[in-house]
Amino acid sequence: MHAWSGQGGDIMGPAVTRTGSAKANTPPLKNGSDLRETGYLIAVGSRTARFRRKHKNKMLLVTFLVFLLLLLCLAVVMTVLYVKQKRHKPVRICESKECLRSAANLALSIDKTADPCEDFYQYACGNWAEDHPRPDAYRSYDWFRDKQTKVYTILRDFLTKNTTDLPNPVQQAKDMYKACMDIDVLDKLGLKPVFEILKELGLPLYPTYLNVTQNNNYDDYNFDWIETVIKVKTYLGMDVLVGFDIFTDPKNSSIFRLVMGSPETTNPFPSMHNEKKRHNGHKSNSYYRIPINEEFDESFTVSYNHEKNRDENEDQKRAQAYKLFYAELMKLFVIETGNFTSSNINEIELDQKILATSNEYYNLYNELYELESDNETDTGDDDAYLNIPQYTADEIQELTDTVVSENNGTVIPVWKRYLEGVFNISDTELNFEDDKILVTEPDMKYLAGMATIISKTPPVLVELYVWIKVVEVMAAHTTTELRMIFQRSYDEIHSKKLSGSPPPRSLLCASAVNDMMGMAVSYAIADPNFFNVTKPKVQTMLYEMKNSLAHLVGKAKWMDDDTKLATYQKIIQMKTLIGFPDWFMEDGRLEEYYSGIEVTSDTHLKNMIQIIQFKIKKVLNKFRVGNNFTWATDPTEVNAYHTFQENTITVPMVMLQYPFFDLGLDSLNYGSLGTVLGHEITHGFDNFGRQFDKDGNFLPWWTNETVASFVNMTQCFVDQYSTFYVPELGEHVDGKKTLGENIADNGGVREAFAALRHHLHKHGPEPKLPGFEHMTSEQLFFLSYGNLWCGVSTKDSLKSDLEDEHSPQQFRAKGALQNNEEFARSFHCPPGSQMNPPTRCIIF
Repeated sequence: MHAWSGQGGDIMGPAVTRTGSAKANTPPLKNGSDLRETGYLIAVGSRTARFRRKHKNKMLLVTFLVFLLLLLCLAVVMTVLYVKQKRHKPVRICESKECLRSAANLALSIDKTADPCEDFYQYACGNWAEDHPRPDAYRSYDWFRDKQTKVYTILRDFLTKNTTDLPNPVQQAKDMYKACMDIDVLDKLGLKPVFEILKELGLPLYPTYLNVTQNNNYDDYNFDWIETVIKVKTYLGMDVLVGFDIFTDPKNSSIFRLVMGSPETTNPFPSMHNEKKRHNGHKSNSYYRIPINEEFDESFTVSYNHEKNRDENEDQKRAQAYKLFYAELMKLFVIETGNFTSSNINEIELDQKILATSNEYYNLYNELYELESDNETDTGDDDAYLNIPQYTADEIQELTDTVVSENNGTVIPVWKRYLEGVFNISDTELNFEDDKILVTEPDMKYLAGMATIISKTPPVLVELYVWIKVVEVMAAHTTTELRMIFQRSYDEIHSKKLSGSPPPRSLLCASAVNDMMGMAVSYAIADPNFFNVTKPKVQTMLYEMKNSLAHLVGKAKWMDDDTKLATYQKIIQMKTLIGFPDWFMEDGRLEEYYSGIEVTSDTHLKNMIQIIQFKIKKVLNKFRVGNNFTWATDPTEVNAYHTFQENTITVPMVMLQYPFFDLGLDSLNYGSLGTVLGHEITHGFDNFGRQFDKDGNFLPWWTNETVASFVNMTQCFVDQYSTFYVPELGEHVDGKKTLGENIADNGGVREAFAALRHHLHKHGPEPKLPGFEHMTSEQLFFLSYGNLWCGVSTKDSLKSDLEDEHSPQQFRAKGALQNNEEFARSFHCPPGSQMNPPTRCIIF
């Protein structure tokens, strides 16, 4: 059918004739486009339109897909090129001398045959002892002792070097060292310096009980022991029979209180065996174990065999060694006075008399020592510390008089007279109505027991006791002959086999000067750039550590909101003493600090006593002044401290040096010094530190619910550490005794690791350690922490370690890392391996 006229004629009807005004006939149109162009047709849904639209959409889709494909190919190519570039890009390696030194140290210490997931301590420290042989003078040797020995070596060289334009106290320290080193002068003086001091104290040149020129009838002999122990305290700073000190008030850290009890400072002089004394007095915790002062101290035990007969034999041998030592000591004094040559007895009779005298002393010593030992028993009751009774001097007198009378002793006034005598050398005047004295229940028991024993003991034997206690600590700092007697007796008493010699005299003298004038000798290590370089770095680390603990506290589900808020406040107010005091380099300040001290280069014993007296007066005069939160130690001590009653962390200068800091990489610094700082920060919230508030006052500030949850969680640590076994001794670690330190170790590692991650996220990835390119920063962090505890110990030392509040060093590394999930993840330790146990102990 055709719609238009064509060859076959009009199909639809006759043709229509238009008028003249009509348009001319349109030629035949061939397609829709032509129609649209002429306006006749409007495309609505023609087949052609639909076809072209469909075709056009397909083209767009194909074009889009091709574009996507090209983009995908480009991404693949770029990824391949990036990976290829990464593979061929040189690894950034730290080549500083600090990094090279750290790398060499770690490489020499590591035992690559050990599996870090089974025994990480062996892995990190297995070869340490081979590269660091233990000197004969030490029962144990580790990074802390190694560093302290090097510090003494630096001090020795500094004290012997000709220097000018230094503060006067530094020159006095040099003079003190010279006097200590002048053995010829010491031998020439003999016992004369001790004789002069005995006269000052009102004591005879040798015990009256040993009188070789008169009959032994001492019924009418009088000895004012109270007056003598007062003089010993004020002249030597030494406690004999009575212990007295001034401590921070537990409930108000801004003031000081008088404290009395059993003797604390039994040896005011530096140890001849280079051992640090325990810190007594106000509660403070140290990072590193402080070795027991072994200067002929009965508190040191060396018996390991549990067989009863063997123990008794060992005790008898030690007792005999003590008696012989005291006999030799007394005989030297008798001979030095020249009285023996004018007596009517021969040397055999003299020896017999001296041995009998030594035996009398030893019996009285044991009787008093039992009282002191009972007082040292740790009840574990922290509330007892909070509720220490306070008394007037008259009330103490009344309580002790009652016990003395009940035991048929002679009552005499003691305590008010003692306190008045001690404060007579100061500018402070006591008010016996208002100035109460803190005396714990065990201390009161000791004071009453001691007063009873002394009241029933012949005065001549009391004098003997005081004489020996005083002389034995002074005589070691006199002649070569006496030092040899001390050393031989020391070895016998403590079953030592130390090749017969203590550390070199030069190091002993450097240690002694450091002990007496620590701030002055710190000039040897003081760096003017410290305030601009090192201190800001450490402050940043401390800030990050505190932040880390705050975040961990925020995540703790066992703490309620009130306790968390109080914890945040304590963290914020925690003070830090870093390096050395801010005033240290200021002109005139060191002279002011040591104002009043006199030192000469030829009076060794007298020099030490003058410094002791200076310190005693300083302590007594500050009684009314109040607490100004001073340093817990000298800048030269290799340790760190948290002083609970001041909410303060002290980090001495030598802890900011190799091998604890300045190790080249942040991962190594945070794994070493960072964990030390974290340890001390965590102490503020461990089983004891948690009871001191933000101002350092011993007051409950945790809610009862939080305390209950905390105590429940600590049992995990007690159980875990109690499983650690020391095969050399056949004994386990005491998980309860070491609880506080274990909590601090674990918290310190977790805080330091979190701080490191934050630090690296902020500052970017660190370079690789040469030789350890395969290790990540996280692995180096844990390796640095493990290396911190490398050391070697004798059986004697291990025994001492088990009696300490710190766990033995290998378990300080093992325990903290067993409880750290990040460690197991970093070293890919399989579940159930030693270092990836199914149960972990976590508080912070």
